[in-house]
Amino acid sequence: MFLAIPNYVSILVTNTVAVFTLLTVGIGSSYKLKDNSKESKTLIAMMIFIGLSAIIDPIVFLVDGNSNIVHEVNGFFIFINHFGNGAMYLLNLLTVISWSIFLVLHLNGDINKKRIIAYCIIIGIELTLLFINIFAPFMFTVDSNGVYQRIDNGLFGFILFSVIDVLVLAESVLLFLRIRRRGGILKFFPIWVFLVPTSLGMLAQGVYYGISTISVGFALAVSGMLMSMQNDLIYCDNLTGLYNRYYLDRLKKKMMKSGKNAEYTAMMLDLNGFKHINDAYGHQEGDNALIKTGQLLRKAVSSYGTVIRYAGDEFVIILNTQVDSIIREVVHSIYKQFSIYNKTHSVPYILTISIGYSKADLNNYTIDELMNEIDQKMYEDKEKQKANMVKNDVD
Repeated sequence: MFLAIPNYVSILVTNTVAVFTLLTVGIGSSYKLKDNSKESKTLIAMMIFIGLSAIIDPIVFLVDGNSNIVHEVNGFFIFINHFGNGAMYLLNLLTVISWSIFLVLHLNGDINKKRIIAYCIIIGIELTLLFINIFAPFMFTVDSNGVYQRIDNGLFGFILFSVIDVLVLAESVLLFLRIRRRGGILKFFPIWVFLVPTSLGMLAQGVYYGISTISVGFALAVSGMLMSMQNDLIYCDNLTGLYNRYYLDRLKKKMMKSGKNAEYTAMMLDLNGFKHINDAYGHQEGDNALIKTGQLLRKAVSSYGTVIRYAGDEFVIILNTQVDSIIREVVHSIYKQFSIYNKTHSVPYILTISIGYSKADLNNYTIDELMNEIDQKMYEDKEKQKANMVKNDVD
């Protein structure tokens, strides 16, 4: 079933292409990778895992007793061969887990602890299996001649480890579909640009024993991801990383095209006391307040909708639902996130928000009328909060 195609030159070339592809797209996308967000850090980690795998792969082939390059194999070469192959299996898993984390962060803005714990358990299982393989080989071994061999032609081990990677990839697809269904037209990200080259690379290297295509498949996948993200820049606010008014215009058109029976809820939000923060602590601190506000809103809304920086300290949220319980849950989550931040961060001011929202009745109102309505309700909420503050001061 498995074809042996030992070719050091081809392995060296494909992995070199993978490394230079990563370097090229990394330099070309440095603006994105330097923003210090969780999303960018995950992308960098993914690129490091792929790069390490691409570097290790030709090294272990070089020291393999079957390479006809190294003629005197010693214990050190056997160790490098065994350790390097195990490391590549682990790096493949770390890469697909990084992809899944990136997808969650890109679509949700945050990732919960339960998912992180689940990933850690999966990594622990694979590490345990690799450790067992050292003493009781069931996937691969390196014999006394320094030759790497798959046990039973590699079928059982290949399936076992591939299943772990494939399950993580499959779960990411289900996650994407679930978020997209919940977010409706408000979310988009072409996951095929990662899945297609990754799947083809894993399949080719699994079937044709002796070639190296996984790393270059991963590198092409990352390139596709970064190019897709570049297409989003026109719709992104430079300061907060949220969507901007160009994207809101896009949403307005799609909301109208989706039919008058489509269910949406629009929210207008304003950061209270923003002028005071700017005047008292400087515009840099004002920018920090806007950035943090965007992060809190995105975390609170999660996959229920889209957060947009509308203008200055005003934000718009479009929810793809009119279910009262979900709307209340989102509003509660917004207030909760700001409360938690104010209690846990020592900044010389507090962040509070005014909210106005309305269900989109596109049968009787235009989009512009809807925006005017939520704007008016937001100012009513702001005045109500001011009145409560005055009352509390008097009391």
